[in-house]
Amino acid sequence: MNEKINAFRDRARKAGLKLTPQRLAVYKELVSRNDHPSAEELYEDLKGKIEGISLTTVYRTLASLEKAGLVARVPTLKDKVRYDARVEPHSHFVCLKCGRVYDVDCDFKSSVNLSNIPEGFEVKSCSFVCYGVCKKCSSLR
Repeated sequence: MNEKINAFRDRARKAGLKLTPQRLAVYKELVSRNDHPSAEELYEDLKGKIEGISLTTVYRTLASLEKAGLVARVPTLKDKVRYDARVEPHSHFVCLKCGRVYDVDCDFKSSVNLSNIPEGFEVKSCSFVCYGVCKKCSSLR
């Protein structure tokens, strides 16, 4: 975990972001989770623990981190935006029943035919999202 935080500090500085206690707290909370939380969920976990934290601060922090490429939005079916500290290309599984989002490792270059990409376009990353019912929800039938 310390390795990820140190790497974040370096990347944030290179992106010109000031490392405020609130910004660091939001990132630490996000990187410690694998459930792809919303801004509201992050705020609920941080309020009372971090001085000067508000829901607005969490939203602004996530927006600045996303703009700098330090966090990513995760596709979901619901209106709630979820975030991921894992920014390298990877895919997701979204449960149609509970809305949970799970990481899925998928090598898109070996499994997707990119020959129909128009000439002159350069693919930087590819997102693959599976929609279905997770194991937990399947067992509730």
